[in-house]
Amino acid sequence: MELLISVKPIRDLPKLNTQAELDIRGYSDINKFLPALAVELEDLGLRIGQVRVGYLRRRGDAERFMALLDYLNVDSMVARPGINDVNTLAELLDEASMYGVRVIWEFGVGDFLRSPGEVTELASEVSPHRLSLALHVARERGLREFVRRFVELSGYVKAIYFSNKRGGSFGLPIFEGSIDFLKLLKVLQVLRYDENIVLHYLPSYYGRYGVDLEVLNSFINSLGGGGADRRLIRSIERIVSEVLGQGQE
Repeated sequence: MELLISVKPIRDLPKLNTQAELDIRGYSDINKFLPALAVELEDLGLRIGQVRVGYLRRRGDAERFMALLDYLNVDSMVARPGINDVNTLAELLDEASMYGVRVIWEFGVGDFLRSPGEVTELASEVSPHRLSLALHVARERGLREFVRRFVELSGYVKAIYFSNKRGGSFGLPIFEGSIDFLKLLKVLQVLRYDENIVLHYLPSYYGRYGVDLEVLNSFINSLGGGGADRRLIRSIERIVSEVLGQGQE
């Protein structure tokens, strides 16, 4: 698993020698301050691994970000489907692939890909190996529901957003809410997830990234090859059996 932090191009970014996602949602003139931004990110030790761009709605939308991705030497773009037309989304993937860019669609937050059925529909149109998804842990009702969702979409998930929630507040540090992320890490290890995990906090909590990354890395290293107890494994097996049973109905 690769740990990243998600940051917006604002002042007072954390100085960390780590992988990062650059979240440019809402920044329409990013190309104007791109050179200065790139220098600042390098000085901070932030190595950009992917860029989050918001909604893609029509052919040509992906092309608008190519100068940014090329400048940062990044080949992954996280986006929300801004239209519920499978053919248009397939065209957007074709457009991005022409530039050697992979689009990772955010599941459950756009105009499409809000259910496993819609994922299957798009996958059948573009072929499964070209469909990548990002899941948000905090958007599910609880940990069990997220694990169930992950199992349903297994094979498509290329990024998972870690942020906690309390009441109606989202974007909290992972150790300040109702979700047990250390338990989730054990589950993901059992399920052999080895793609990106992105810590996605509100900007007011960016200062927490360093400590939380250190804790997560230490915990992951401590898991070794057998970090889950039998009770947890049985619980995961029940969820997998439920999902597989539904698929056969």
